[in-house]
Amino acid sequence: MTIVRDTSRFPLLPVLLAGVGAQFADDALFLVLPPAAVLAPLAVVLTIALTAGAARLVTRGLRGPAVARAGLAVGAVSAGLGLVLSGLGWLPILFATLTLIAGVAGAIVRRPTPTV
Repeated sequence: MTIVRDTSRFPLLPVLLAGVGAQFADDALFLVLPPAAVLAPLAVVLTIALTAGAARLVTRGLRGPAVARAGLAVGAVSAGLGLVLSGLGWLPILFATLTLIAGVAGAIVRRPTPTV
């Protein structure tokens, strides 16, 4: 019986672009809509959903441990950029944690199980 080694490498440039794009895509929405305090939670939910979607897109050709690591990297880029832009209050840290988790979850949820 042989053990097939699986690589954990992932492409760095698409991961960085996905994380930055997920963080700034909601800002484009608020350039069109009038700013309002009521819409602020929508921006957070949209950023988290876009991070999960971006992680899903980046990891579609990967397999094995590279999927989770790339999802983690997308979430970390998006969350880190969000913290840099919004500060280090308790609420931005909470949202950054949710964004990081969304990156991993978006990459691995509903992925077909590998066959050996």
